[in-house]
Amino acid sequence: MTGLENIPKPPYIIASNHQAWFDPAFIIPFFPERPLIYTMARRETVFNRAWKRRLLPLIGVFPISPNRGELDEQGLRTVYQVLERGGVILMFPEGRYSRGRALRPLKNGIGYFALQAGVPVCPVAVRGTDTLRPFRRVEVSIGAPVMPDVPAWWELSRRVTSVVDKVRASITTALNRRRA
Repeated sequence: MTGLENIPKPPYIIASNHQAWFDPAFIIPFFPERPLIYTMARRETVFNRAWKRRLLPLIGVFPISPNRGELDEQGLRTVYQVLERGGVILMFPEGRYSRGRALRPLKNGIGYFALQAGVPVCPVAVRGTDTLRPFRRVEVSIGAPVMPDVPAWWELSRRVTSVVDKVRASITTALNRRRA
């Protein structure tokens, strides 16, 4: 394990490569216990049994139903609610397992979430879970947080506020001149 000093203050998104279904078990223990780390998982494959539908939400796993690379509305809402409350989301932006091969192309959703929520992304690299064997080493490395650029609408909002402030100042000055 390397890079513990790179963990930002919540809220943030953890983005990791994905070698096997049990990757979260090697990632989550290295992060602070609070807040709970939420993880998204495919409704069709991970929530396919009644016991999983009852158990998984208790440990922070919530269902998503991606369609052509897009998340369903409930999945999107859950991500933003968790981040709004100061929580942490673990995502695997490859979208599926790489099984020890090179990193697959990352989905753009991670960037949208970070930009729109205004939270950093904490990159994590996991090596060795593709062929888990007794006494085989699993390496987890946490990189420096990736801070999102300020969204364009924030900049526009600041510019609008600046214009309104200038108008307010001008009106206030004119009102004060009339009284004198």
